Amino acid sequence: MQDLKTYLSTAPVLAILCCSFLAGLLIEINRFFPDALTLTFPSFEFFSSP
Repeated sequence: MQDLKTYLSTAPVLAILCCSFLAGLLIEINRFFPDALTLTFPSFEFFSSP
C-alpha cells in the first residue's frame, strides 16, 4: 500500500491529473460558451479596402 501512495504522489502522475483537469475544464467552458475563444472585433477594419 505504501508503494501505491508513493507512485501516486510522483510528479508525472500529478502533472497528468492536472493537465487532464485543465483540458476538461476548457472543453466544458467551450461547450457552454462556444464564442468565448474566438477573436471577434466588430470595429476592426484593418483588412477592408479604402
